[in-house]
Parts: sequence; C-alpha cells; structure tokens
Amino acid sequence: MSRPQHIAQRVAAFLDKQKAAYCEACLVERLLVASRAAMKAALEMDCFSIRIGVCPDCKTRKHVVAHRGTDKNMAA
Repeated sequence: MSRPQHIAQRVAAFLDKQKAAYCEACLVERLLVASRAAMKAALEMDCFSIRIGVCPDCKTRKHVVAHRGTDKNMAA
C-alpha cells in the first residue's frame, strides 16, 4: 500500500469516528502527518470531499475535508 493510501485510510477512519469535517491544517496536526504534501496527495482521492464549513478544532469557517458518505450527515 502506498503512503497516500495509508494516510487516506487514517483520515477516513478519523473522520468517520468524529462524524465531522476538519480543515487540512487540523487534520495534519491531529493525525501527526509529517508531510503536508503526503496529506494533499491522500485528500485528492475520490473518497473525500472538500466544502466550505466550520472546522470543529479551530472554529474557523474555511474549506473542510469530509469522508464521502458521512458528508451528507453533517451540517455546514
């Protein structure tokens, strides 16, 4: 399994568990991803959607990442 696929699995599991959408900066910090480039590569996979929302960590309205399938259950 490639590094982006491994990171994508970690991100998907975290988002499913939290049932929330997080901004990229908070995901990198929460999941202790060493490389922002690796995170960007993982988030480009089809299993994620990016939309405008409020990140529950930093409480800022900006682009947030959601795992497809759980995205429908979240309020913006």
